Amino acid sequence: MEKAKLYLLGLVMLAFNISNAQNQSVLVEHFTNTLCSICASRNPGFYQNLQSQQDVLHIAYHPSSPYAACVLNKHNKTENDDRTNFYGIYGGTPRLVINGVVQSSSANYASAAIFNPFKNITADVLIKANQVIVGDSIKSFVTIKRLTNQVLSNIKLQVLYVEDTLFYSAPNGESKHFDVFRKSASGWQGLTVNIPAQINDSVVVQTTTPINTAWNKDRIYTLAFLQNTADKTILNVAKSTSNKTLNTGIKSIHDLGIKVYPIPANNYLTIEQSSNVNTQISLTNILGEVVLNKQINYSENLDLSGLSKGIYFLSLENSNGKAIQKIIIQ
Repeated sequence: MEKAKLYLLGLVMLAFNISNAQNQSVLVEHFTNTLCSICASRNPGFYQNLQSQQDVLHIAYHPSSPYAACVLNKHNKTENDDRTNFYGIYGGTPRLVINGVVQSSSANYASAAIFNPFKNITADVLIKANQVIVGDSIKSFVTIKRLTNQVLSNIKLQVLYVEDTLFYSAPNGESKHFDVFRKSASGWQGLTVNIPAQINDSVVVQTTTPINTAWNKDRIYTLAFLQNTADKTILNVAKSTSNKTLNTGIKSIHDLGIKVYPIPANNYLTIEQSSNVNTQISLTNILGEVVLNKQINYSENLDLSGLSKGIYFLSLENSNGKAIQKIIIQ
């Protein structure tokens, strides 16, 4: 009987470990230049290779060497060059760095085998990114969740803004430029984060960055990754998958005749309406997932006790218009 109990306990623990295990995503950092003819000849094969890869995220930097006239470098010379110098590869393009490991300039960038050493590696942390555009700024929310008991040190968080496709007829003949680095919200020193000590605990990091008029804001996404600054290895990486805009036609909750309190909230959130009107409400977490959706009439107390602590967005819509209120659950 005792052996049976131990066996059952073992199965439960195994099932937990399997459900908690996750392979980390791969980050390929691509150093290229719009005046580089070698880049123009090698990039198409690399991009075709990239399209066939799953769980591989890409970002393209444009260093000033060997061609300082590159317009994509001039847009943000300091940060493009700083990242290149971080890996000690300033001076030549194209170059690839995969999960923090510099690839030889003579490697076959069109070969899928170049990614093989970095696949099927169990992740110690899960990272997710989301963003919203509010007026002329981008607010990014990065969730970091511990998955293992691995000791983690020298870890910094990078939060970058990337333009998924930039249409520009470059001197080297390239007309489309993919996943172009625009700006860092964290600086190349990165952000210090306190990764939770307990498995399955998480922390949320928020950044805000003004939108540059040169960007196509409909194509900007947030790329976030954790990196060991000592050996330069990447722990995990994620990109935002939605680009919500909270500025067009959005009113204040007071214009809707509504009060929302307390903020921050604990187990309950009160929505108080000044008149008897049908109001559709929905509560969305920072990953864009709707966790509550219902219609109310007058005033109501929402039960939040089953929700995780963190940042949420409460959307309210009635005959007076629509409003969005940021909610923090403690």
